[in-house]
Amino acid sequence: MHGSNELRVRKAFWFLGLFALVALAIAACGGSDLTATPLPTAAVSPTAGLAIGPTSAAVSQQESSELSAEDEEFLAAVTDAQLLSVEIFMGFGQIISQTYPLRETLLAALLEAGVGTPFIGNVAALEALDPPERFREDYRIWLEAARELLRIDTEAAEAVRDGDLVRFAHLNGDLAETSVRGRLALSPVFCQSTATDPGAAANCSQEGSVLTGEYEIGIDNPLRTYLPNFAAAQSTLAFRLSLTPEEMGQVLSSMADGSRDSFQAVESALRTMTPPDELTADHERLQAYFGEALAIVEEVTSLREDGELNEARLELQKLEQPYCEARGSFESSDFKAAVAIFFTGDPGSCGGAAF
Repeated sequence: MHGSNELRVRKAFWFLGLFALVALAIAACGGSDLTATPLPTAAVSPTAGLAIGPTSAAVSQQESSELSAEDEEFLAAVTDAQLLSVEIFMGFGQIISQTYPLRETLLAALLEAGVGTPFIGNVAALEALDPPERFREDYRIWLEAARELLRIDTEAAEAVRDGDLVRFAHLNGDLAETSVRGRLALSPVFCQSTATDPGAAANCSQEGSVLTGEYEIGIDNPLRTYLPNFAAAQSTLAFRLSLTPEEMGQVLSSMADGSRDSFQAVESALRTMTPPDELTADHERLQAYFGEALAIVEEVTSLREDGELNEARLELQKLEQPYCEARGSFESSDFKAAVAIFFTGDPGSCGGAAF
């Protein structure tokens, strides 16, 4: 570090189920860099940009052929509504990729970038739609999620105006949890047709599920159940500010307990399952990963309770290696399909290795 008190914005991203959102990672030169690595959950992992294609790009040809002209027009309108938010979030990159001499200047830049505004147009556009009968329930779920995202983002703007970056980080996690939970509740066709990036599509169920075996479905269920919790924890930490030790302690405190409970629940569920012989090796690899991840998060909790916040941050960073090792070790295509919601990521995940 250079010994100055200058705040410099570094490149980072936080993910909502809707799309990749540009976030800030501030490094305070001359002070402790108490940043934390996000939990490596690929379905909500950071991405370096947006991959936006045709409205039905994520839907198979067979599924698309079943859509009426009215259906396709409606799904395109839903996607267009989401892109109103995407455009605002894309603008964050231009405004915040600068150097700020004071924390107050950074907070002002966040407000200038539009914190609190991205979902206003999205909600208004969705409210103006009249869904076809086929998608009325999907529309209700997605509009309800959009309104909740707007409420949370409005609170985030208030937190920035108050200079409360801990609250802002927590609200960032709430945004991710709300988005992922909403997308998981959608029908496959609606979810996939309106996904504006690959990460969002990864949260969707498959039409005519590719998971046919009792074991494969059993693996997918706990991962799907706890994905919103993992998303919240990851995105809370993904807003990586040079927080004071006290502020970092508050963030770690709220994140660690929930993450530990989620890892423990999945690990316990895995211990009750009996895989087919051909999937036993992959099952054991998955068990080993969740066991190791749980041990790391428990150590983070212990270090945080002892006030060893920098050590807790370093311990948290250890989650990435076992995640990528497990991701690259699975051999069966059936097993990969069962765990895809947790391990499928963008092309840059784990050094660019495909899954």
